Amino acid sequence: MQLMTETCQLVLRATPTGEYDDYGLPIIGGPETITVPCWYEPRGSSEETTAAEQQIDGYWIYLPLDTDLEAADAVRLAGHEYQVVGEPGRQPGGFITPGFIRAALERVRG
Repeated sequence: MQLMTETCQLVLRATPTGEYDDYGLPIIGGPETITVPCWYEPRGSSEETTAAEQQIDGYWIYLPLDTDLEAADAVRLAGHEYQVVGEPGRQPGGFITPGFIRAALERVRG
């Protein structure tokens, strides 16, 4: 059974370029954007009443188990960028479905 029937873009944190500066420290490149298969579902939304009104909404996203996704990364879904909340969980494969990564995504507006 194939769970990942949609696609999304991962905005991966800056990574070392493999080059070093004059002090021997790794040179860090900009973020990398890649397209991967995924599945996502609404996580819920809320409204915060503070000095500035905020709208918070998000998704649960499911990605192939070999995807390199960390808490510092972001995901683009339907033209909006969502931050990964916490460390993604890894579910090993079973008899019926392959393994996957499950992560919480959140977007704060306002």
